[in-house]
Amino acid sequence: MSQKHLPSIHVHHYKHTAGCATEVMPVPDVVKISMSQHIGAPCKPLVKKGDYVKVGQLLGDTEAFVSAPIHSSVSGTVTGIEEVRSANGG
Repeated sequence: MSQKHLPSIHVHHYKHTAGCATEVMPVPDVVKISMSQHIGAPCKPLVKKGDYVKVGQLLGDTEAFVSAPIHSSVSGTVTGIEEVRSANGG
């Protein structure tokens, strides 16, 4: 049985921002970082309220099979850790 080859389709990709200048954004006053970044297991926080964290510092981790560690994208003081229902109901 031979396999039929379908013609390939090329869809043009338009980057409407290609000619725009780079914008420097200020650091926001409040940043919320989820311990669940994908379909894998959520991480357990490794920091607590009052801790000062630096950019790139490990915030959460887990030893679950499907998981990814969470790192800080900003430097600052942890003002709280709370459980919030995610968009997928978890």
